[in-house]
Amino acid sequence: MEKNNKIAWMESQYLYPHHFQQQERYLESRIELRANAIRHYIWGFSNLQLDVSLLAEGRIALISAEGIMSDGCPFSLPHHAPLPEAIQINQQTKNQLIYLVLPFYQPGSKYIETQHNTDSIARYKLQQIDIFDYCSSNNNMESIESATLQFRLALESEDLGNFTCLPIARIQEVTQEGSVILDKKYIPCCLNIKTNSQLQNYLNDIIGILKQRGEVLSHRFIASNQEAGSSAIADFMLLQLINRYEPRLEHLSTIKGVHPEVLYCELLGLMGELSTFTTEDKRPLKTLVYNHDDLHSCYQPLIDHLGRHLSAVLEQTAIALPVDKRQYGVYVSRISDRNLLTQARFILAIHAEMSTVKLREYLPSHIKIGSPETIRDLVNNQLTGITLTSLPVAPREIPYQTGYVYFQLDEHGDQWQSLKSSGGFAFHIPGDLPKLGIEFWAIRS
Repeated sequence: MEKNNKIAWMESQYLYPHHFQQQERYLESRIELRANAIRHYIWGFSNLQLDVSLLAEGRIALISAEGIMSDGCPFSLPHHAPLPEAIQINQQTKNQLIYLVLPFYQPGSKYIETQHNTDSIARYKLQQIDIFDYCSSNNNMESIESATLQFRLALESEDLGNFTCLPIARIQEVTQEGSVILDKKYIPCCLNIKTNSQLQNYLNDIIGILKQRGEVLSHRFIASNQEAGSSAIADFMLLQLINRYEPRLEHLSTIKGVHPEVLYCELLGLMGELSTFTTEDKRPLKTLVYNHDDLHSCYQPLIDHLGRHLSAVLEQTAIALPVDKRQYGVYVSRISDRNLLTQARFILAIHAEMSTVKLREYLPSHIKIGSPETIRDLVNNQLTGITLTSLPVAPREIPYQTGYVYFQLDEHGDQWQSLKSSGGFAFHIPGDLPKLGIEFWAIRS
């Protein structure tokens, strides 16, 4: 194991190259330990550009790349090290990752390659560079020997046991013409969401959906006159949730250097809070785990769940159906969505200037309920029609109002079946009930 202890500089000691090499190892290890303590997942690309023009020729090459290798080595290509040579992909290659690789340094092995050897697994190669003496007024320039990182590109099918690796793309297939087709869904390991257009698209899409859902919820809450039914309260709490996350995500979309784990954490929090409103058990999905080395595998399920949760936000649980008064004690309520007949229960709320006990006893035996086409026959022939079940309290989904009694329509019988071919409900309330008020609600299951 390599020792990274600090050099003990003593007077009158002999100096060897080992002293300076050990001092360098000590400083590098200090930086590495400090950086690892600051945050996690500190490897990946901060910039990555592939030469897409070479794909048609069956080759893969880089234009530029910056980032940190998984062993902590920072790099900037081609500024601080030469770009790796392009590699030719054979036609049998399919569903394979292509890596940017750098040899590990193993104590006792060759550290710097001094000869031109493309098969060398030395971490560095020797290079002559011309350097100015910036402390001299004469601008003296000297040629010195420097060590340059030896990067290359490799397929995952190769033996990469002696290399630290960063995947740059996934080869989907190679066509008969020899063109390389890359997997467009693949997201390289990165340090910045702006490195990858797919991560930016995920963020922008969620922001767009939040804006649209927020507008719908705000208009719906205002239109409800801010009544205190549980449906209105749920809309208000959802709007509060959206108003909290929308500006936070917009902020992340405008700044540089946002780590993908930071964005994932924000979206995970959004998904968890939405689960309170949109799942049966009111609990978040527990199988979502961040995977920095395979971002698509962790982001795609999260984005899919968010899409479903945000779609469910627009499903209004309690829908107030308009009731129009006609002649001879007949009231009609039109239904534009026929799916409500199979997906909702219907609540009739009645108010009159009489005791609620008497009203609850009077109404079920006197009211006639059917379709607008059959209501006349029900009244004239004294037929039963759709029956009512008295409710002790108002359903939690609709606003409670003092003096109202609540009934649920029974979804059985021929009259209920006739509604499927009709345009709505018709009610006949005989007698002259003082200050009669009627509300009709559909509550989605």
